[in-house]
Amino acid sequence: MNIRQWFHRSIRVDQSHGDESAHQSPNRAWQRLTAGLSLGLALVIWLALAWQPMVAPDLQLGQPSPRDIQADRTITYVSEWRTEQERTRAESAADTVIYSRDMSIPIQQRAELKNLLQTITQIRDDPTLSKAQERERLTSLPNSTLIISPELASVIARQTDESWALISSLSLELYDRALSENRYMLNEQKIAELRSFSLPYWASLQAETPEQAELIALFSGSFLKTNQFIDEAATQRRKQEVRDAVQPVTVRILQGESIVRQGDVVTPDVLEKLEALGALRTKTNWTALGGRVLLALLIAGAFGAYVATAQRDALKDVRPLLLVFGLLALAIVAARLITPFGMQWTQAFPVALIAMLLAALFNVGLSLMSVGILSAVIASLSDNQLTTALTLFLGGIAGALLIGRGERSLLFFISGVAVSLMMCAAQFTFHLLNGALPTFDQALTILAVSGVNGALSAILALGLYNLAGQLAGTVTPLRLMELAHPAQPLLRRLIREAPGTYYHSVAVGNLAESAAEAIGADALLLRVASYYHDIGKTIRPFFFTDNQSDRENVHDDLDPLTSAQIIADHVREGRKMAIAAGLPAQIVDFISTHHGTSVIKYFYQRALQQHDSVNIEDYRYPGPRPRTREQGIMMLADSVEATVRSKFQAGSVISSREANNGDARGREHGKTLEELVTAIIDERVRSGQLDECPLTLHDLARIRQAFITTLQGIYHPRVDYTPGKPVT
Repeated sequence: MNIRQWFHRSIRVDQSHGDESAHQSPNRAWQRLTAGLSLGLALVIWLALAWQPMVAPDLQLGQPSPRDIQADRTITYVSEWRTEQERTRAESAADTVIYSRDMSIPIQQRAELKNLLQTITQIRDDPTLSKAQERERLTSLPNSTLIISPELASVIARQTDESWALISSLSLELYDRALSENRYMLNEQKIAELRSFSLPYWASLQAETPEQAELIALFSGSFLKTNQFIDEAATQRRKQEVRDAVQPVTVRILQGESIVRQGDVVTPDVLEKLEALGALRTKTNWTALGGRVLLALLIAGAFGAYVATAQRDALKDVRPLLLVFGLLALAIVAARLITPFGMQWTQAFPVALIAMLLAALFNVGLSLMSVGILSAVIASLSDNQLTTALTLFLGGIAGALLIGRGERSLLFFISGVAVSLMMCAAQFTFHLLNGALPTFDQALTILAVSGVNGALSAILALGLYNLAGQLAGTVTPLRLMELAHPAQPLLRRLIREAPGTYYHSVAVGNLAESAAEAIGADALLLRVASYYHDIGKTIRPFFFTDNQSDRENVHDDLDPLTSAQIIADHVREGRKMAIAAGLPAQIVDFISTHHGTSVIKYFYQRALQQHDSVNIEDYRYPGPRPRTREQGIMMLADSVEATVRSKFQAGSVISSREANNGDARGREHGKTLEELVTAIIDERVRSGQLDECPLTLHDLARIRQAFITTLQGIYHPRVDYTPGKPVT
């Protein structure tokens, strides 16, 4: 049973003890999980503090030896370090890489090249096409390998029939020659060489004009595609065979032999020799070990208490909890491995990476607390180097405060620069506190170490941001901006198969974004969710008025229940499509909740007219109802956009001026935009669709005003520029 299953099982068990405990059970299970993770973190901290690298008290790896050390006896031992060096050297040889080739790729590419050339020939030979039409047809050819630009189409169109026949034949001939001379095995390097040198040279030898040579090289080179791949499995087997074939390296140390001289840098080979001689054995200090246990419990307990009291809302699920504690544990283990190399290595350790990730994914408070904990542990690991810990902590603060939500890659760069500058300033300050300015060499070291720390923090945070967001179940702004691009497969399908729904979704995004900005909700999440909320309509696009255009309404021939089920199915189908496409859970939830459990009124009313008894539940959307502010805004924006657009198309919306002037005829046939938006919001509130989301009446008032302002910008009256009429 994994932790997530235990968490939800604990909730179910606690719920069985009555209604009161049922309300408290998620909280108790969450607290137990937090306590368990805190104990696990304490164990990691204690192990990091208790484990000491196999280094003599006055020897440090990578540092000069303070004294001469000689062997006190003759021994022979198997050197794991030297054996590993030999195995690494053997497996890194070029002949250990094994390649495979896919012969279907060049065959398929040649067929595509031939088809393209034949298609162009057919267009050129079509007597019904003018030159302009011919060029237009050429530029609209659906070929992803070679896109024919207007300029290229003009060049092709002006070739004579004899010239084009030569170009077609030589393009295929040179394509075959390129494959033949490379034994039908192409990789990226070979393709680049062919396109840059071989193909242009061959084409120039056989073509009659430079223009022909350029076209031949373009056509033949564009369809070259890599078909040589590294066989990972075979390569790994080969490398493993080579490693296994390396015999263990035996080292013999003679009595009196010099192991390391004073001033020489301590290497892993030196440490291995000292370990073989037994010169690294130290006695266990049980009192110090007990003190480390207490310190680990205090640090982890303080962090666990902070999470339980101040971060309950931000870390209310299993996944974010595991991510936060996991990141801290990994950072502590990494720090344990880095600190033995010296103070400069420790100062280059990217603690700000954790600060930037947690600040962008959750909040600044959690980020700063985590960096404080890490700084305290690092100070304990590095012989209580308080200045180093404070420097890392200040750098982490700078990164956390500037990263925001990580909406743009530039923010990571800015935060990395801020980390470097803060660390430089802190280290210069500590030198001044000691009563001396840093020397030139020390200043260069400070600049280099601070720069490395800031660069590592920014690069790693940017690289891990989306991954950490997925592990925590949180969709990041960078991921949202990727999903908003029209090249996304689902959006491309929506644009192509249901264009009316797509433009409805864009309009919903405009409304939802303005409303979100008005109440401080997540505007980017709403914008992207709006694009995907109706993707289920692509299954049966013409069953929805968005896409019917001049078509007849297919629902006229269906019974109301069938029509209602088809309409409701776009929610179910959209959810399935989103999950299959790997969309984030937050986006999937918008698809499920944007209609809530509301009634499909039009078909329900038709059913009442046709039948004596109708079950209203058969005419509801599957739900669930919105549970967040953003989901509530989505429901309102979707309803408002669809209703207002249909009313405007039907001419049922009157202007505020007509309403204020008491135009009885206009009042009889419609409502003002403000009245229409208010009525839609009031209906959703009365029907209980917003009962589970935390929108307040104040929020609804600001949302209403944001909708009205946006819609007025879309549907504002146009000035009549009739000739002879004065422009006002």
